[in-house]
Amino acid sequence: MLPKDLTADIKNRLKSIEGQIGGIAKLKTKDMKKHIVKLLMLLATASAFSQKTIEFTVEGMSCETCAETATQVLQFDGVISASVDFATKKAVVVVAEERITAADIKKRMYEHSNFEALFAGESLVKPLTETEKAGLDIQSLPPGEKIKFKKEVAPGKITIFDFTAKWCGPCRVFTPKVEQLLLKYPNLAVREADILDWDSDLGRQLTSEHQMPSLPFTLIFDDQGKLLGKVIGNNIEEVEAIISK
Repeated sequence: MLPKDLTADIKNRLKSIEGQIGGIAKLKTKDMKKHIVKLLMLLATASAFSQKTIEFTVEGMSCETCAETATQVLQFDGVISASVDFATKKAVVVVAEERITAADIKKRMYEHSNFEALFAGESLVKPLTETEKAGLDIQSLPPGEKIKFKKEVAPGKITIFDFTAKWCGPCRVFTPKVEQLLLKYPNLAVREADILDWDSDLGRQLTSEHQMPSLPFTLIFDDQGKLLGKVIGNNIEEVEAIISK
């Protein structure tokens, strides 16, 4: 039985192959060679028509292990092979089904990793320039130091605490998105804090008080210091959903 989601062209080719296989058993030796050659050609054609190669770049990686993780994430139903090169950021995915698109791959990366898939013509969100930051409520807090959140929240505004680290690749992708929200929401403030490492005072505080599992990590407070929500990972849509309630 042939899979239902194959195109009509591929189904016809595979049916032809099935017929060839059935016919070979009835042939004499002298005719068998010709039919085997024809069968191999049909197999190669069917395979070529059913495969598609998709190339793109993966942003947010900071180590070889990240590339291995991204490669694993790209192994899903319908994928024949996937590879991600850390040095070039290039990803190559060979799919067996024409219905798998770039949008499917972007969704897969978004839902199962903190990395970002960029296709031709796409680019990362850029951080605000110093000129753009002028007049906006954005501050950097002392790296690695514990935070008294009620003291740091902005009066009359929702305050986003964006926790990062210089060694965090996905943070370099996520933080510019947080900054760009300041241009969209006038009642918003952003506080950026580098945790330095997991054993810093800030790292231990976030782990014990807010169960921070990884970076990027975001806490969102109202102007009274009440926690509105927390977001784990490169998920700006969830941040925006919380602040726009």
